[in-house]
Amino acid sequence: MDIDSIFKTPTAPPASKSAAKRKLVSPEEMYRQNSRHVSYEELTGRSFQVPNNNNNNNNNNNNNSEASSSAKKQKRTVSVQEEEEELENHDGIANPEEEEEDDRFFGDGLTSDQRGFLDYVDDINPEEEKFDLAAVRKMILKFEKAINKNQEMRVKYADDPQKFMESETDLDEEIKHLMTITQAPQHYPVLVELGTIASILSLLSHENAEIAIDTIELLKELTDEEVLSTGLEDQGDDDNNNMEPGKSAGELGMKTFVEALVDQGLLDLLIQNLDRFDEEETSDRQGVFNTLAIFENLTSIDVAMADIIVNKSKLLPWIIRRLNVKTFDSNKQYCSELLAILLQSSSDNRKTLGKLGGIDELLQLLAVYKRKDPKDPDEIEMLENLFDALCSALAEKENKRLFLEGEGIELMVIMIKEKKMARIRAVKVLDYAMSTKAGTANCLRFVEVMGLKTLFSIFTRKGVDKLKKTYKSFSEVQEEEHIIGIMASLVRNLPLESGHRLRVVRKFVEDDYAKLERLLDLREGYDARVKALDDKFELENKELELDEDDITEEEPARALQRLEAGLYVMQQIDLILAHLCAENLDLEEEEQEEANESSHNSNHNESEIKIKLKTLLNRRGQSLDDIKDNLKAYLDGLEVDTALAEEARSKLLSQAGSGPLSDDTIAKAPEEGEILPAKTETELTDEEDAALEALEAKEFAQYVLRLL
Repeated sequence: MDIDSIFKTPTAPPASKSAAKRKLVSPEEMYRQNSRHVSYEELTGRSFQVPNNNNNNNNNNNNNSEASSSAKKQKRTVSVQEEEEELENHDGIANPEEEEEDDRFFGDGLTSDQRGFLDYVDDINPEEEKFDLAAVRKMILKFEKAINKNQEMRVKYADDPQKFMESETDLDEEIKHLMTITQAPQHYPVLVELGTIASILSLLSHENAEIAIDTIELLKELTDEEVLSTGLEDQGDDDNNNMEPGKSAGELGMKTFVEALVDQGLLDLLIQNLDRFDEEETSDRQGVFNTLAIFENLTSIDVAMADIIVNKSKLLPWIIRRLNVKTFDSNKQYCSELLAILLQSSSDNRKTLGKLGGIDELLQLLAVYKRKDPKDPDEIEMLENLFDALCSALAEKENKRLFLEGEGIELMVIMIKEKKMARIRAVKVLDYAMSTKAGTANCLRFVEVMGLKTLFSIFTRKGVDKLKKTYKSFSEVQEEEHIIGIMASLVRNLPLESGHRLRVVRKFVEDDYAKLERLLDLREGYDARVKALDDKFELENKELELDEDDITEEEPARALQRLEAGLYVMQQIDLILAHLCAENLDLEEEEQEEANESSHNSNHNESEIKIKLKTLLNRRGQSLDDIKDNLKAYLDGLEVDTALAEEARSKLLSQAGSGPLSDDTIAKAPEEGEILPAKTETELTDEEDAALEALEAKEFAQYVLRLL
């Protein structure tokens, strides 16, 4: 006998006339069928007579027999006016005698059986059920007995499943009954104290896969973050006295419960079940879905769990394998979502993904959509999750190199050209891949693969209106911000006086400086937003009568609002404009060296771009001083740990200067003004890397400010 098949959902029998299903009747319908409806005679005390109908011999109740006989003798139709007068004479009561005898009409209209039924429903209302400590302990005891009974019967009748089938059914019921403890998360520590955690986890390895699936569902419900909002109203003062500041009893109980689960091997057991399940079966497929939900619940309860999950289990390799399944389903979509969650806030997880070859896997998954769109909303969500995961991974410099080796730049450029849904997120990926000094190699490759033509095409809003109509998720503002980010990375990372940099600058000069005017149009728009926000702050100061101390206290929050309103993008635009002012494209190549020497002796030489920029700014009522002031404010807002950054720089220089020059080093000697990244045997710490990056950003801003 296949014991696993006993707990599977039976298939519905075929519909037929001979086997019609009994339709359940709702309480409301039962009331309508059984309750007595008040008749016209009971309401008025008269009998309604149809003219010319001699056979109308209605038998009325004894209470209105006298009124009925009177109506027969008179043989007339009752008018509405007479009916109203009758009602007024009795002060709104249709039949005073009937009211005295029986309160049927002005009562609840229910029979004694119906009242008993409703009283029974009120008595079993689950909202009134309480889960105190004694009830929880009793529930756990029944659960433990069911486990022991099932184990005993399985050992005793190992060769006869029919004899332990009943104990298996009882165990399944107790697992489902244990879910009700979610209404009292403050009692979760009792599960730890009584050793119930080990019992629950043991069921994940149960011979019956359906028992394991039900246990997974139980763990999913118990670890759901939403249970923290229930069962906390009836806590006593004693419980509150023992709580940590800022945390409820439910939160503390959930934390204790989750930590015990992880310590006792939950993660490995879940991964073992993922390999055990056959997703061709409906129940197994649901088991996989619930398992992924448990991992998501753990990260929601504690963000640090993302690191623990990846370090202590093989979930990340399993997710990568599962995403490579060609057929799309809800579990594949859930894997993409969970991957994005695991990478979002963990640098270690992002590095681990790179070591597992995850960057190349993500590029292959995204390449499917370079010339076609997802079919339904769920597949669209999966595509969004994959792009989010890739952007998070590109925060690590090593992953930027893997992205370059996997031809990620080429893929993103193709996506932008194809103008499908993937084009919307491809611009964002390029922004992440080319940012910081670690993105220098990606900037060079972007220029080499003719990415500038594609970039400046979308910069001039080519095809934007069509994208807005086709894809509701498209945001022109977000795309503009990412395009500005790419341009800022190009002018910052490309070597000075290199051919790559010259090609970027020429893009702003062509078509009579059309791209430069477009850049100033964007700057003007962001400047207007920031000024409107400042005006709003001034109005709040007057309405709330804030003094200088209050304004100072509000300034950090307001500074963040300015950055979100467009101040940061405007600062990036000013960095681009300042760099363009230093470029000179007016001279022939043979005159370039002479011009460079003369520029050192005279501060009055201005490039053609700078002259044109002044003219365009004057038309808008602005000047270079506005750009200078904005860049100075940008410098003031940069926080740099100078000591740590200098220490990191010294470490890099000492590593780069050690040992003789190899033939490979000589062959790759940098051009004038270009600094190749140093090859080091020891990597910088994350803190040193961040400090050095901030210092270089500040030095870059100071440099371009001097160019103005």
